[in-house]
Amino acid sequence: MHLISALQSTSNISTGKLQIYPSNFGVKVDKALQSMEEEAERIYKDERGLLLDDEAASTRDAMYEQAEFMERELEQMTEQIKTVIQTLNSNQGGELDANDGMNPLDVVVRILNNQLSSLMWIDEKAEEFSSRIQKLASQGSTADRQLAGPKLWMS
Repeated sequence: MHLISALQSTSNISTGKLQIYPSNFGVKVDKALQSMEEEAERIYKDERGLLLDDEAASTRDAMYEQAEFMERELEQMTEQIKTVIQTLNSNQGGELDANDGMNPLDVVVRILNNQLSSLMWIDEKAEEFSSRIQKLASQGSTADRQLAGPKLWMS
């Protein structure tokens, strides 16, 4: 109501196409907007109380708030995962951004090649460990036979 009366009072003060506003026009508009905002908050509080009385509505509101929280958490996790992937990719074969004239397929091929190299290295080390274990096992069984041999003859 205050905004309308403020606008009506200024409509009387016009010269041609240029409208001249009184010096307190901004104050009146601010007061009118403040009044409207307070009224909207009061209505919201009154209606929210009625809505929360309804169990289904309160459950829905709680679930919606939880969904918003989860969405923020997932966005944060997504950013963390992106950072980890970029770090891993840069450690495996230099920076893999498509800025150096590479198209996305080239980047994928480079990543897969780096992963294949890593897997081949792991396979090689696994074979080395396996052969070491077999050597130790055979040395251990030979040593056991040598130690067991004299004991059998002594008894």
